[in-house]
Amino acid sequence: MALVVLASLAGCRAGGEEAPAPQPTSISPLPALAAQDVVLYEVFIADFSAAGTLDGMLPRLDSLKALGVNTLWLMPLHPTHGSPYAVDDYGAVNREFGDMAAFDRLVAAAHQRGLRVMLDWVANHTSYYHPWILAHPDWYTRDATGQIVHPDPQWTDVADLNYREPALRQAMVAAIKSWVTQHAIDGFRCDAADLVPDDFWLPALSELRQANPNLFFLAEGRRTAHYASGFQLTFGWDFYSALQNVVVRRAPAASLAAAHAQEMQSVPAGAYRLRFTTNHDEVQAAPPAVRFGSEAAARAAYVATLAFGAAPLLYNGQEAGDPAQLNSPTRQPIRWSYDPSAGRFYRELLAAYNHLPALRAGPAEYFDQSPNAVVVRHRLNGQEVAVLVNLSNGPVSVALPTALQGAAWTDALTKIAVPGASVVALPAYGYLVWQR
Repeated sequence: MALVVLASLAGCRAGGEEAPAPQPTSISPLPALAAQDVVLYEVFIADFSAAGTLDGMLPRLDSLKALGVNTLWLMPLHPTHGSPYAVDDYGAVNREFGDMAAFDRLVAAAHQRGLRVMLDWVANHTSYYHPWILAHPDWYTRDATGQIVHPDPQWTDVADLNYREPALRQAMVAAIKSWVTQHAIDGFRCDAADLVPDDFWLPALSELRQANPNLFFLAEGRRTAHYASGFQLTFGWDFYSALQNVVVRRAPAASLAAAHAQEMQSVPAGAYRLRFTTNHDEVQAAPPAVRFGSEAAARAAYVATLAFGAAPLLYNGQEAGDPAQLNSPTRQPIRWSYDPSAGRFYRELLAAYNHLPALRAGPAEYFDQSPNAVVVRHRLNGQEVAVLVNLSNGPVSVALPTALQGAAWTDALTKIAVPGASVVALPAYGYLVWQR
């Protein structure tokens, strides 16, 4: 892979050869997006359209905009001989998806709609087909016999990068920056971020933001130091585990509040957690309707991810309700018309989420009113939002706390006034979103 030259070379090279002309600059025109306002959509390109290409995504951009998402996370699109996370060349596009011109068309079309584009970046390892393997074997971790090692014994298709090598660090930043300055990328989801040292991330993200101060970074990791390094978002795995325990294993609903509080206690102002009911890892076991027991249960679980206020994620056709395993070794293009009710559910819910700053950014106040139902209130700048969701497969009656009783509530999904009551009946996996 030819690395992008970042520093301009003055004058001529030795022997009188002219220095190469600098690459044209193409910075994203979109403004910064606060972590609390991010609504993320993960795309597995091969299954997203019948064509399985970057150009195949174009006809659905308007639908994604209407869905209520504002940031597209593209899973790795680089050349590979296997897993998308076994990268052969950081500077190229997998020919199965198209070429760099197709990528630039997609980014431009997304930006025209106000959609940001985030690349999935694999900084911890490369495939064994990457040019660095032969050109710079010292950039890789080796065992006592000198053999390049895997970062994990089960990850047999990738070679672990050695961040003790300063030249590797420079080359990696250069590779990332080329997508920012030449292809108008808005940010990065950084794979296996915990396996890359903090003393790389901190200066790297700082240098990248010198090229575009509005970049957004999501760390696939648990370390609280990621926030200090400049990441605005990290994964909410503990909340996801608690959600499964409540919906599937009938743990008390209050355990969700505990998981939320635990995850958020280390999050600084201006940063957030990513919440989800599926993603490309979880769907490998089963889609949400199977993981949570039914489509109705999966939808109630998604309401619960929004109830506490954190950055929500949708995965690759989740809004179609398609139960297929949408990133299997065999291509299975999304059946977009499989379940229209799923699309309506996510559009209505995300419309309310985007319309209610208190839900996105107001602190979550949990009321322990039922072992099976979540009751959460958010208040911000005079706006008040309450979310009630039954996470069980039977009806429940929820006694409203005094703070939520009284008139003036409006259903945020239907825009209909809510009659005053002290008890609310929720059907199995039923939910309500109120505002006042």
